[in-house]
Parts: sequence; C-alpha cells; structure tokens
Amino acid sequence: MLAVAALVTAAACGDAAGTEQFTQGGVSMAPTVKSGQVITVRTVEGDYQPKRGDIVLFHGGEQWGGSGAPLLKRVIAVGGETVACCDPDGKVTVNGQPLTEPYVATDAPLDLPPSPQDCGPRRFGPVAVPTGSVFVMGDNRAASNDSRCAGPIPATSVSAVMVS
Repeated sequence: MLAVAALVTAAACGDAAGTEQFTQGGVSMAPTVKSGQVITVRTVEGDYQPKRGDIVLFHGGEQWGGSGAPLLKRVIAVGGETVACCDPDGKVTVNGQPLTEPYVATDAPLDLPPSPQDCGPRRFGPVAVPTGSVFVMGDNRAASNDSRCAGPIPATSVSAVMVS
C-alpha cells in the first residue's frame, strides 16, 4: 500500500539547547527528507506559532495509525484557513489561492476519487482548518498518510520543527 507514514526515530541527544537529532524512517517526505536521513529539530513548547511550510514532528492519534511513533510532515494550512485540491491546474489551494510547491516531486494521482481511508488520491476538501490546528501533508504525496485522510491535527501535538 502506498500510504506510508513518515516514522522518525531518535538518533541522538540534542547537541544545542532545545535541539535533537532524528533519523527519518519513511518515504513520505522525500525528496526533502529521505529515508534514513538524519535531521535536526528544534523542540517547541506551548508558544509554537505554526507557519505554512514548516516541517514538523508530531504524535498522531488513532487516525494516524496509532503506532505512537513521531511523524514528520509539512504544514500546508493553519487554523482559520481553508485548504482543498485541486484547482484547474491540479494544485493544492489555500483560501482559494494555488500553492507553489517545488518540494513535491511525486504527486498523488489526480484521476482517483477522494477516499477518507486512502491518502492515495490528490483530490480532497475543502477543509476548514480549525483555530489552533494545522493541516499537514508529506512532500511525497503518492506515498504519504497525511491530513488528506486523517484530518487536521492540533498545533499542540507538534513537538518540534525541523531546522536542518
């Protein structure tokens, strides 16, 4: 099945105040973060203000597979925004405006109908992202289990933001 969660495992203790290193365990963020790649994340507290484009580490609930392992995804929309796919050119839109997403190398098929059980199709929404939540997607859309089928996540679920 192509719906592969981006599992991340601890690789080492933090080397700078508030940072940790993790090894990417899945393919959902490729080519930005490849499977086996070590990344550095900055831990966040309750003051985290999500921004579109942030690559975040979070713990998903049952709808994310319930493994308890942290997941790595990109913030596509924040609370108060409406996200959907697709515009006439096949692009994800936020508040009706198409996103420029050069980091997406392998997009999901456009011609499949939407399905809440399978994140394979590109089409979804529109989804109104609740205040205090984020809508996240993997960069490898053809192999990512993300908010297209699991829904937005509370911003308080974000434990870290990738810095390198």
